[in-house]
Amino acid sequence: MKFNKPLQYLVLGLALLSLPGCLDNDDDDPVPTQQDTQITVTPSLGLIKNANIQILTLSNNQPVAGATGSTGESGNATITVPAGTTGPFLVEVVPTSDSEYFDEAKAAFLPLPSDTKLRAVLSNLQSQVGVTTLTEIAANSIISANVSDANSVNAVNEQIRKALAPALQSILQAPQLISENAEGSVNNDQGGIYAVTLAALAKLGSTQDNPALAMLNSLKADFLDNQLDGKVGDKAFQNPIYNADSFISDLSAQITSYANSFGVAELISDINSTFLLNEIKKTLEGLEDILNGLNLDDLNFDFIPDGFLPDDDDDDQDDDQGNDDTTATLTITGTTTTAGITTDLPAITVNNVPAPNPEDINAIEQQIKTQVESQGITVTNLEFELVSASSEKVVVSVKYSFSTSGVTVTADLTYTWTPGFTGDASDDDGSNDDMLPDALSGKVFTLTFNLTDSGSSFTDGQKVMFTFSSSGKLFIDVDPDASNGDDITIDDFDKSGDEYNYSDEANGFKYSVAVLDGKLHEINLFAIGGGLLGQFVEQASGDEIPNLELVTALAGTYTVTGEGHSRGTFIIGQDGTIDFDSGVSFAPSDIVAIFDRRNITEEPRVQVNYGSDDSGPSIRIFLNSDLQTIKMIVYSNQNEGIEVSVTVQTATGGGS
Repeated sequence: MKFNKPLQYLVLGLALLSLPGCLDNDDDDPVPTQQDTQITVTPSLGLIKNANIQILTLSNNQPVAGATGSTGESGNATITVPAGTTGPFLVEVVPTSDSEYFDEAKAAFLPLPSDTKLRAVLSNLQSQVGVTTLTEIAANSIISANVSDANSVNAVNEQIRKALAPALQSILQAPQLISENAEGSVNNDQGGIYAVTLAALAKLGSTQDNPALAMLNSLKADFLDNQLDGKVGDKAFQNPIYNADSFISDLSAQITSYANSFGVAELISDINSTFLLNEIKKTLEGLEDILNGLNLDDLNFDFIPDGFLPDDDDDDQDDDQGNDDTTATLTITGTTTTAGITTDLPAITVNNVPAPNPEDINAIEQQIKTQVESQGITVTNLEFELVSASSEKVVVSVKYSFSTSGVTVTADLTYTWTPGFTGDASDDDGSNDDMLPDALSGKVFTLTFNLTDSGSSFTDGQKVMFTFSSSGKLFIDVDPDASNGDDITIDDFDKSGDEYNYSDEANGFKYSVAVLDGKLHEINLFAIGGGLLGQFVEQASGDEIPNLELVTALAGTYTVTGEGHSRGTFIIGQDGTIDFDSGVSFAPSDIVAIFDRRNITEEPRVQVNYGSDDSGPSIRIFLNSDLQTIKMIVYSNQNEGIEVSVTVQTATGGGS
């Protein structure tokens, strides 16, 4: 789902600013002595030997006194953090001349270069911490964007987890360490899944001298522009280590292969059922929201193997976002009332926080509540209302109450977002300003292909999953049952009437998505520059028969005439039963699919298929121009060479 997350700015301190000093605790009770904290750090690219570990405070990048250790031969370091040290924290691996790591792709220990960056960022201390390829990707983004608050740190770590390892509960947990002694003993638990994930990433870089390190450096650079596309900003890798277009399926294959090599059937099943790799490109949109202020032009990319190639879509004089004139802002205003005393909050303006899509307001409301309650405070009477939404600004009213120190505080806040761009056509970056309708935005459809023609890559009856991002992207999984992720991604669309057209230039197809009466109608497949190849439609299953209401709305008994029709009447039941003639009758349970063809001006109709495609039994109900009355019915079964057409003379009952 595409929406910006300004929640890190809904800090409860806004309301606490109004708390009077009388809430201070004047008790003379002794303050409990704070204790030092011990944490065990487990860095892994595979097991890392003889590397130093240090902990720093993220806000000033200064080492915490005494918070150091070494992994030794075991690969773990136990570190003591002095009492009273506050985060967020940066955990950093510092290679020594004796440092080595076990590279799963080479199945051998390799030297760990002195310039290796391997870090993790924690919002708070925890007893066990993993420092891995995934945490370094997140840390690189956090540090490059100057993110320092705990909420944003958690958000970035979570986005990387969802993008690259959704089977894990956290990328900060300790992975099982893999070395030459670990083969055949991967655990079927979170640590084992983490180990297999890291091993699979290393395998993708197997052509390199140091596969795991090569993948680490390339991925963390690739993620900086919040897209996995083999580029950093507008610069493409000259000799990419992995294929960005097939990364999802390639990684999935390596995970399965590596798990198989250990012979742990339960682990394979667990990963296959939860490792939803097709989420990767969708969750990256959340990173874009958090790291919006990142200026790629100011970063040093000398760690990228083989440099860059310029992209053909260079924005010349424009900034990184393709916009020149204004900065997206969020302004928070309002009041808080504490113990009957109302205080006006000073206006707070935060830059680089684009407005959310209005249709995502409910999701943002839930996240605001979760964000506030994550601080250990229970919110009551939360009211969240979209006040106004336009191209110029989005205004949201947020009201809530909470109790602290036995005193109730109420907040009445107004959030005002203004856009980070102008409508100046001279600065057009070629993006599509149309938004998907609610019928598609953020929705997933599993449809069945019918009416295949020569030149189509799909077969009759093939199930295909379509996912529409709120940002307008279309993700296509041609084999959902394989659970190997999306096969096709199309970034934008052209709108024509009620149709949203996605062009797949690489394969020569156009997907025309039709929306009627506020819901998905069908997806038509065209050859680019050619004709119709087929349609993707919802398949009837169980008690759910999509579009059945189109048939039942025409219920009634019709007097008909036509060659080959013996009884002279045609009946549509209130439940969707169609009795065409003596010996030719179909129950609702026989329906495979119903097609809404009322938008075809020349021959508006409703088509009911009782076979897997148009060659099987079907009833086509042709409508008059009012789209409410029937003029002709055709029963056909091309497999048996049958086609009978009848003309309606009169109607009784529901159809008239």
